[in-house]
Amino acid sequence: MSTLKMKNMRSEPERLYLDYAATWPMRPEVWEAMGTELRHGFNPASAHAPGRMAHRSLEVARGRIGELLGCARSSIYFTGGGTQSDNLAILGFVRSQSGPGARVFVSEIEHKACLEAADRGEIEGARAFRIPVDRGGTIDLEWLRRELEADPAAPTLISVMWANNEIGTVQAMDDIVALGHEVGALVHTDAVQAMGKVDVDLERTPVDLLSATAHKLGGPVGIGLLYRRPGVTLEPLSYGGGQERSMWPGTQNPVGATGFATALELALRHRETQVARWTALRDHLEARLLAEIPEARIHGGEAPLRLPNLVNVGIPGCDSGAVLVSLDFEGIAASGGSACGSDSSVGSEVLDAIGVPGDAPYAAVRFSFGDETSFADIDRAADALGRVAARVVALTV
Repeated sequence: MSTLKMKNMRSEPERLYLDYAATWPMRPEVWEAMGTELRHGFNPASAHAPGRMAHRSLEVARGRIGELLGCARSSIYFTGGGTQSDNLAILGFVRSQSGPGARVFVSEIEHKACLEAADRGEIEGARAFRIPVDRGGTIDLEWLRRELEADPAAPTLISVMWANNEIGTVQAMDDIVALGHEVGALVHTDAVQAMGKVDVDLERTPVDLLSATAHKLGGPVGIGLLYRRPGVTLEPLSYGGGQERSMWPGTQNPVGATGFATALELALRHRETQVARWTALRDHLEARLLAEIPEARIHGGEAPLRLPNLVNVGIPGCDSGAVLVSLDFEGIAASGGSACGSDSSVGSEVLDAIGVPGDAPYAAVRFSFGDETSFADIDRAADALGRVAARVVALTV
């Protein structure tokens, strides 16, 4: 359903969706493109005419995505989502190394798909390192340089999220790639949140591996991709078929691939215009929140580069769960951070890494917006959070 402001037949408030960073509702054009493919949704591995038709759709989608990202079609591998792509990049690298001593560097604020893959890689014989970040979530490049130069002969993978999904920090990927390649390291980036909001061009920023997923762009859930630069060796994580050139075996998804390509095309077509509008919305929301709640903190606000459509605000003296439930009662869909770690009792490694104290009640609320979000929506969210925070603080104290 693409309508994001929905009137309930009961006397509930009109719903306002401000959780695009979790899932971007499917665009109408994506529904239409996928519907056309569903009429002949056959197995693309089949040799008969219907199978060849499905295979052609898959390869057309692959080619469209490659063109949009600035890479060859043959460098794009479809997976089941961003987490699977991250795992394939990191563990595929670790398992491709024949001897001990491989190193994997991940930042402290990576998605769990990368952090836990690096931890698993360590169990399997690699050495895993976490790159420290500053208060704004930007990685310490000098620390990384020193560590890389300490053992320049070791096979090395650097995995850094292009744009953070919780606080919106955008890393200087050009500098990270240049540093990694200077010492012979491979560079992987989780570009799930960056795609469509940041200028991701693989010719200009020649990462070796890149992960993305469709549902963060207004495409379908259940399909992601891994870009692999020619010459980079990975070991598959599963076996049993030759699909995706044996890198991700299993029945392929031409319908999802078509939806992915369509969503990416639409996201990039109006990106520059939307980025300017989102930045104005973001800045307006932050100003309103700080006016409503003077003790609040904008997480990642110190970073020189940030996503234009994401605000993560911290409120001392509040319980995150109570705030989010109260906002939901007011008809506003927001989140406490990553949808993959939505249990507020667990806390956030990202907030820990940027120095947010974890020993007192503290709410973190993430608002993220899309094409249909207006200034009126932003004002409604700020007003609601101001009221909710005052109530929850009173109850907490």
